[in-house]
Amino acid sequence: MTNAQRQAAFRARHKAAGKSVTVTKNRHDELVLECERLREELAQARRAVAKPRRREAGEGVLHAASAVLVQPVPDTTEPDEKRLVVTLGVREYFSLERLAVHYGLPKRAVVERLLWWADHSVVHSFGDDDAAFNRYVNRVTKNYEK
Repeated sequence: MTNAQRQAAFRARHKAAGKSVTVTKNRHDELVLECERLREELAQARRAVAKPRRREAGEGVLHAASAVLVQPVPDTTEPDEKRLVVTLGVREYFSLERLAVHYGLPKRAVVERLLWWADHSVVHSFGDDDAAFNRYVNRVTKNYEK
């Protein structure tokens, strides 16, 4: 069937069922307003659901990271220090700048503390699972051997 034939068949079926196939300007405007109203309700519902989730998800992580950054600066003169050259994206670079200025720490201290905090969190997540902890630690030692 051609497009015209399909459209004619569609109109015939709807006419036989007593349904209108033409949308008047007034009806169209009503439908557009209803659609806009429903979209606004959906947006409000999404915002209402997203706000608590953001707070819940951010509270534990941000407080723990903040607690790590507020601790006194330990002596960083260790004889076995390793050098690491890092290239950061612009967003990450300015995040590091903000954290360093906000907490009054050198950038190195911010990076060291956040790395320690992340590693500690992962190790803590293993709980009593010694096998998982050993896999985590052994992956690092195997990479050093290469």
